Amino acid sequence: MALSADENTILDMFSYMRPSGSAAEAAFVDKFLTPLGFKRDDFSNLVLQIGDKPSILWSSHMDTVHYVSGTQTLDYRNGILTLSKRAKKGASSCLGGDDTAGVWLMTEMVKAGVEGLYIIHHAEERGCIGSSNLVQHDAKFVDGIKAAIAFDRRGYEDVITHQSAGRTASDAFARSLASILGGKYRPDDSGTYTDTNEYAGLIPECTNISVGYFNQHTRSERQDVHFLLGLRDTLITADFSTLAIKRDPQSGPYDDYRGGFHSFSGSSRYRSSTSLSSGHTLEGLIKQYPDIVADILEAQGWDVGHLKAEISSYYGGLFDDRDDDDDTLSLNNHHRAPWSDAA
Repeated sequence: MALSADENTILDMFSYMRPSGSAAEAAFVDKFLTPLGFKRDDFSNLVLQIGDKPSILWSSHMDTVHYVSGTQTLDYRNGILTLSKRAKKGASSCLGGDDTAGVWLMTEMVKAGVEGLYIIHHAEERGCIGSSNLVQHDAKFVDGIKAAIAFDRRGYEDVITHQSAGRTASDAFARSLASILGGKYRPDDSGTYTDTNEYAGLIPECTNISVGYFNQHTRSERQDVHFLLGLRDTLITADFSTLAIKRDPQSGPYDDYRGGFHSFSGSSRYRSSTSLSSGHTLEGLIKQYPDIVADILEAQGWDVGHLKAEISSYYGGLFDDRDDDDDTLSLNNHHRAPWSDAA
């Protein structure tokens, strides 16, 4: 059966492997974003505004975690998009749904004229460099924005209330957004980190919603294109005037603490990644100081079982099903992350 125009565009977008600053990223911008009116700000973010005084910031990010720049071949069956067998054996390290799915949604919303401040962020995968620099050097740019909504979450149902161990959105806001989105969406407090976290000290409600990808950052990553199309249809027709704005952005990040990491310096985790813009990335620091990072994790209550369980939960089953005494994770055991509620 012939593909629709939307499906063809999605497959075209997903064929680009886009490490931050790469030639493929530049070509992607020229083909899909510049024609819509997106322009670079001083921090390499791509920005476009619809409406005189928008109250919502729509967020995604330009880069993928591919190791190399170029194009990749895909397999598309029954609405599910994956890497082709050839790509899995070649240079492709992931599908790139994180965050090509979010970028596509935002282009569709722009075409439909949905009001908002649209920011496709620079170098999220390297430590939210574009968003942290914007917050650090041009915070007034988001004056008047009441909600920052990212399209950068796995699964089908999450409206994130907590990122980086602190609350970034109120439950009332998350419930109101979930009601607008419909389907299985509901508030979820297990968020990790994306660009909207950077705005949590400036913007009352900062969230991230599921866009239908799974096993991100791996060769087994998949994107539910049918879900993505349905979400697009909802977003371009929704009435966002009913969103509940309740959270005070000046409240401390741990006023509703869920556990996990503490900041050793006591400074706000909302601004933690700004230091990464000096040239360091979390991945680079971990590679450079693995023993120190391991000590920090252990001091926070993590052990091998907890870490493997979290990795497996986030990226899919990556460990063999062996005995607990072995240095692999048995997916049938019940290790829980340090912040998890008791079963």
